[in-house]
Amino acid sequence: MKAVILGLFLALLWSLAPVKARIAVAPMIIEPEQVQAGQVLAVHCQNRSEEPVEVELALVLFDQDARGKVVLLEDGESVTLVERFLSVEPRYFVLPPGASQEIQVQVLENAFQHLYAALLIKPRQNGLHSRLAVLLLLSGAEEEPALGLSSWRRRDAGVSLRVENRGGRHGSWAGELLLYDGQGRLASTMRVHSGLVLPGRSRGVQVSLPGWVEQVEVRSLAPGGER
Repeated sequence: MKAVILGLFLALLWSLAPVKARIAVAPMIIEPEQVQAGQVLAVHCQNRSEEPVEVELALVLFDQDARGKVVLLEDGESVTLVERFLSVEPRYFVLPPGASQEIQVQVLENAFQHLYAALLIKPRQNGLHSRLAVLLLLSGAEEEPALGLSSWRRRDAGVSLRVENRGGRHGSWAGELLLYDGQGRLASTMRVHSGLVLPGRSRGVQVSLPGWVEQVEVRSLAPGGER
């Protein structure tokens, strides 16, 4: 699962502005199960540059589009919703060179099945503005993903699949392509992973095939997959 979430995080970084200030943040992903009201999630921020850095913090929600790309929800309604459940302290601080700061995200209440939020860390140094994001994948109840392959089709030199999550928690689908040659023999297999799929969402997966493949079958692998 960590590799899957890392892929989601890298997609998020691609969508954010480049980070100029030398700020190190850890962890970049927080994924506790069944969080409790009053629980505190710690994030550490360090200034690795030789100049002081001003840092502002904000909480937003995130979603994903049909391609699996992270979409930050920074509108007023989304911010109001996330701040009903989470708080962050401090909101602003200045980091001297080499200094570290602990950031605390507190769960105010856990009256949610799942909450997908991002802690935006916005360093400002020498007039340059940028931001990092810590992904918060929070579950307030004992929920499970329910991932299945909703459709697939052969396209030119590849296969297009669509994976759907009908469960109450994020997860990923794993499957296997059975590749047959021109004589109808099973010549090879290929593992396929969907990447992270949030509850109630689906995402497409594109897989390139070797030129010799004549026929393809798709098989889901446990857990959570359907053929």
